[in-house]
Amino acid sequence: MQTLPHTTSYAALNTLFVSVLLQFILVHGGSCRSNSSFFDFEKRQLREDAIARFPEDIQQHLRFDDTAVGSDPFLSSGTCKTFPGDESWPSPAVWEKFNATVNGALIASVPAAAPCYKNWGVYDEARCTAITANFSNPYFHEADPTSNMWPIYQGRTCLPRNTPNGACTLGGFPTYVVNISTVEQIQLSLNFARNNNIRLIVKNTGHCYLGKSLGAGALSIWTHHLKDTQFIENYQSDSGYDGVAIKVAAGVTVREIYKLAEENNATVTGGICESVGFAGGYVTGGGHTPMSGYYGMAADNVEALQVVTADGRFVTASNTSHPDLFWALRGGGASTFGVVTSVIVRAHPKMPIVTSTFNYTTGGNITREVFWNGTRKFFEMFPTLTDAHTYSYFWISPLPDDQVRFEMTPFWAPNHTIASFEALIEPWFSHLRALGIFFEPKTMLFDSFYPAYHSSWGNETVGQASRLPGNRIFPRGNWADPAKFERMFAAIKNTSMTGKVVGGYHQEPGNRLHVDNAVSSAFRHTVSFLISGVTVEGGEDATQDQMQKTADELINDVLGPWREVAPESDFGGSYLNEANVAEPHWQESFYGVQYPRLLELKRKWDPKGVFYATTAVGSDEWEVRDGEWGTQTQNGRLCRV
Repeated sequence: MQTLPHTTSYAALNTLFVSVLLQFILVHGGSCRSNSSFFDFEKRQLREDAIARFPEDIQQHLRFDDTAVGSDPFLSSGTCKTFPGDESWPSPAVWEKFNATVNGALIASVPAAAPCYKNWGVYDEARCTAITANFSNPYFHEADPTSNMWPIYQGRTCLPRNTPNGACTLGGFPTYVVNISTVEQIQLSLNFARNNNIRLIVKNTGHCYLGKSLGAGALSIWTHHLKDTQFIENYQSDSGYDGVAIKVAAGVTVREIYKLAEENNATVTGGICESVGFAGGYVTGGGHTPMSGYYGMAADNVEALQVVTADGRFVTASNTSHPDLFWALRGGGASTFGVVTSVIVRAHPKMPIVTSTFNYTTGGNITREVFWNGTRKFFEMFPTLTDAHTYSYFWISPLPDDQVRFEMTPFWAPNHTIASFEALIEPWFSHLRALGIFFEPKTMLFDSFYPAYHSSWGNETVGQASRLPGNRIFPRGNWADPAKFERMFAAIKNTSMTGKVVGGYHQEPGNRLHVDNAVSSAFRHTVSFLISGVTVEGGEDATQDQMQKTADELINDVLGPWREVAPESDFGGSYLNEANVAEPHWQESFYGVQYPRLLELKRKWDPKGVFYATTAVGSDEWEVRDGEWGTQTQNGRLCRV
């Protein structure tokens, strides 16, 4: 990545624009319930009279637009977002002036793997070797302004290979990035993109299975460095909640909020991958969590969000401030209704956690049928296990010579003792022993959440372009009806028997905090969420036909049978943050019965389509013209359907 090249006029422009901004920043936001709720970076806001002091030739690019909320749609059918090379694309001089308004925070995109190629002028064999070695590390992509953790959705146009004479292009990476350090920079960036009809994207960590933080020809808002946190001992919410809370800025990761809670003898609801950004796509997508057995989804614990909306305004979303927006932001998906700058969530009392890890495999007298007999008992117990507020993370994997392995990594039992956990799990363990299946559980008691989490989970391997993922949420009703259970278990077993990896969870978020929000109705009825995927023939070099074949196999052969036994009509669904990007009927599958209201609110809060993300609410009114890569990528012009 490179900062925008300066010219001799830049320093003077920068001095002028920054001076104007500093004089006219709105320090006390009228839309917030209290001044104490602002982080320092949130006090740096943009207002009308600051824009009026800019030179006229830049004002038009920066103005607020009150018709961007609550008006009629803006672009007609077939109309595209402005793209580099178009006559309407801002000139270099305009980009330079915009850079001055954001205090030099504009970055011209360079792919993370560009040092592996000569055509960017930054070739460096040693750097290429280091990049290649680190490409599977999520923190590598998190620290880069544009890089995404799943290159398939970028278009695979600049993978880390020491091929200096090969071609590396931006593909689905944005054209420019603003490295955000203040709310005013978000407002200016959003206004500039909207007023110039440029595609806008938002990136925190780039940890997205569908490529939502990518977009060819886009201006990207990069929130990664917004790391402010606040532990609030006595938070009085307009929801009626009165207790401990934590406020975190948009760049805070799951591990960082967990550590803050631990330092204050508290527990928060977050995911299992430590590098996931907490306040962005995780929470707005609902956020399943190991603590779901007590506190539901992460989105259920949100008390307020600060957000910049499509008109450029900075507002509070809560039960009494823009309550419809507040409803939508808690489960309605990322990059859809606004740019979240911070979130306030409930913090819960410290509690002990029991974890248990173990595995067993086929081999010897343990045939596949014996293996599945033992594994079936575990599945049968899901309602009992979730009633006991527990959660698990497990994998069923094929091994060489037609063998199969089960790995519990781990079983998670909040507020249990080792004795109560062992009593709960004994029917399954006794069944395994009776079948002659050998396993050695390693069971441990921790006095609080964070050490148990630290012992159990960490980061996943990313940066691969050789696999397409998908998932299914299975409703509790399938356990209440023996015939439905038989069909469901047969479908899951068959997926494994055909050589696919099956992973997943037993969990039941329900609606334990009795809130009303946009979390998918599927999560309100589930006791299990399973994931699988298909390896791409040809790997990183797969052709369009090979990629399409993989996508078809995932949709029809892997997820198709799961979809049949867990249809949306029975509260089946798919978790939108880890889903197949080409999931059929994604509107119902990802959002459940909430989708019609979400679409209504999308048309109210973003009628001009400032925010777009693949499979986001209202995204079916757009298309990315990516030239048919075999699966949906973000390497193309964004246009109205």
